[in-house]
Amino acid sequence: MKNSKFIFVSILILVTFLLLKKEESFQDKFAFVTLPIKESYLNFTNSLGNIIDKYLQQANSIETLKEENILLRKYLYEQKIKITQLEQLNNNSERKFDFYKNIIRVQTISYKKLNDFSNIYLTNGEDLKEDKIYGLIQKNVVAGIAIKTEGSLKGILLSNPECQFSTFIGQENTPGIAKGIDEQTMEINFIPKWSKVAIGDKVITSGLDNIFLSNVPVGIVTKIITQSTYKTAIIKTYADILHPNYFYLVKEVFHKPKDLNISTINIENNSTKP
Repeated sequence: MKNSKFIFVSILILVTFLLLKKEESFQDKFAFVTLPIKESYLNFTNSLGNIIDKYLQQANSIETLKEENILLRKYLYEQKIKITQLEQLNNNSERKFDFYKNIIRVQTISYKKLNDFSNIYLTNGEDLKEDKIYGLIQKNVVAGIAIKTEGSLKGILLSNPECQFSTFIGQENTPGIAKGIDEQTMEINFIPKWSKVAIGDKVITSGLDNIFLSNVPVGIVTKIITQSTYKTAIIKTYADILHPNYFYLVKEVFHKPKDLNISTINIENNSTKP
């Protein structure tokens, strides 16, 4: 009897050890295998939520979503006006661009790993290209990037070091590359050493990396570090990535002609402040 108990306890310890050792691999496989189930459940709950909203008139939820959609439409409408002006100045341009088809709404299905809040699975990736990097906007600020691999659309939020994109800093549009640190912090690297960047400068997207539209707010500079050949700026980000409900995904970026001087597109109240 004692031997049986000893064997049972030994087997239990061994199985526990093996599970803990392969926990990360198991979480990845488990998340991927259960992804269709989670997406189906999300679609069901969304449909149910829409029915409840329709008949019970949940005014607060509807009003919040309406305000965010109005803000996005305003942003797109302003850019549409700029494009119309460009087309009038350059009627021979072969490329036509439609922002309404090139920004889509995506929603979080689940985290990729249980202990990692910077990697998520997203909906509406069916028509997107494999291995292309897309920008994610939360309300009117940068929230991260997305990439479609093996048929699944994965979001990499600002807190992840793999989240990188080009930025401009301050009124002089000093260039730099943003890289994730944690939930509220990023670093801007490769800033020219001679540049006059300062604490309090606002950081926006440059749009030159074909990931984001230009002039989308990222954060504000809180610290400057001078390296041997360049400067690094530590910034506090605007996005609330701990609550990744849904985002707007930038499918394609419009580039203005180099010979035209176009004023900066403002998002809200003539300011880049979110």
